Amino acid sequence: MPLKLHYFAGAGRAEVPRLLFNIGGVPFEDVTYTYASLAEFKPKAPFGQVPVLELEDGRMLAQSGAIDRYVAKLTGLYPEDPLQAAFADMVAFHVTDFMELFVPTWTMPAEEMVKARQGILAGKGGEKLKQLEKIIEKAEAEGGGWVAGGKLSFGDLVVYTSLSAITSSVVDGIPKDLLNAYPALKAFRNKVAKLPAIKAYYDRATEESRASYKPDP
Repeated sequence: MPLKLHYFAGAGRAEVPRLLFNIGGVPFEDVTYTYASLAEFKPKAPFGQVPVLELEDGRMLAQSGAIDRYVAKLTGLYPEDPLQAAFADMVAFHVTDFMELFVPTWTMPAEEMVKARQGILAGKGGEKLKQLEKIIEKAEAEGGGWVAGGKLSFGDLVVYTSLSAITSSVVDGIPKDLLNAYPALKAFRNKVAKLPAIKAYYDRATEESRASYKPDP
């Protein structure tokens, strides 16, 4: 039985393992749901939510951070050196903290949502982007241009997918040209987007929500 990744059809919290599988050439089944069809699967999920990675023996692995790291190890994209692995994790946790700032806004009325997101970017969210930009600039200056060990890792994909997601046309209240204010982040996102396996993946993706994952024109 192949590995099965259970999630919605959109990008979200399952995009990193999808990209890892594609880059590493590891076969998997991308099992997608609507909110209605998810009801049948929920009782099988350890915590009643997705993403869930169903292993070959039928066991279920939940929590996106755990799935990301397990698949990264399967595909050779988790640093073997403990310190470099910690640096990859450090960046991934930082970006996760940034994205979590916006979670409460998803249930707000439209006008309130837009104001809240703009406030986040003007405050703590903007600070986190500035901090991330310094890390990326340092990685570029020290050679390799990747966040851990001088080569691509899952940490880079966490940065790439998050920057692509937050500037998606389906996310109201966030300027689509947000990264113009963070040139190192913009250049990094484009660099990852142009990697052959990733570019090929998004060349096949026609959903509006994934347009922001492609290289800038």
